[in-house]
Amino acid sequence: MAKPAAAKKLGRNDPCHCGSGRKYKDCHRQAEEAARSEQLRLRQAQDTLLPKIIEAAQSVPDQFPPAFARFWQGKYEYGVEQMEKLSTVEDRGSERFLTWFAFDFRQADGRTLLDQLDAAVEGGGFDVDPFERQLLAQWRQVRLRPYVVAEVRKGKGLSLRNLLGDEVYEVADYGASKRLAPGEVVVGHLIPADTTPGAEAPTYYLAGAAAQLTDDTAEKLLEFAELHLADLRRRAPDATWEDLLDQRSEILNHFVVALPQEQRDPTVMERIIADGRIGLQLTAESVAALLGRALPSDEEESK
Repeated sequence: MAKPAAAKKLGRNDPCHCGSGRKYKDCHRQAEEAARSEQLRLRQAQDTLLPKIIEAAQSVPDQFPPAFARFWQGKYEYGVEQMEKLSTVEDRGSERFLTWFAFDFRQADGRTLLDQLDAAVEGGGFDVDPFERQLLAQWRQVRLRPYVVAEVRKGKGLSLRNLLGDEVYEVADYGASKRLAPGEVVVGHLIPADTTPGAEAPTYYLAGAAAQLTDDTAEKLLEFAELHLADLRRRAPDATWEDLLDQRSEILNHFVVALPQEQRDPTVMERIIADGRIGLQLTAESVAALLGRALPSDEEESK
């Protein structure tokens, strides 16, 4: 099958593609070149801003202990040596923790580290260029979230579907596109950056390290998250997925840590769900009611 012909690159004096009859240089050229320049600058800013954020996180180790206990659910005690060890025993665990600490964990004043850094820019307490500042303001809303790999374009990028919704995101992560397969689950922070000229949505990148789960985990991870959303709705009946992730995104890492690392074991995931129900004092019936579903049958309740 013949490959489709590549789009012809317009010369300065060619008729503009918009059909105006004017030369390209006198019509859309300037605006499109400006858009491509901004795209490149934002892509570069994504590469430089994230290390600055992680460096800022590492500068406040006195705030790590409570965050560390929450993220690892008490499995590890905070310490410098432990942070180094986590890089191997929990698949880049220290980097995953630092990213969550910066994006999700609320400090004593109720703000995340990104909130604090964004406010510090005005007073010169956090040095960023205009493009980094633009991204910083957007990233303040980013939280740890689970995604299912919808499509992989080897060596180019991939499409991720929000496990807690239907949104699909185009991700420019060339390394991930080589190691991920459709159906697998990624638990990480997806950050917007540059927007390709003519595109309706920005291109996304994975911030820092992300947990990679096998393709049999999506359903159970969703069920586990639903337990916690139901628990949150006991106190806040109108709570949404966004509320859960804003307040308890670390529960996604709890699921990750409980999974076996060597080989698949479906019984482990069943135990995670069972232990979650017991810990939260929820029944299948109460979960269904809190999530606004039809009540389960007796046969379903016994499962």
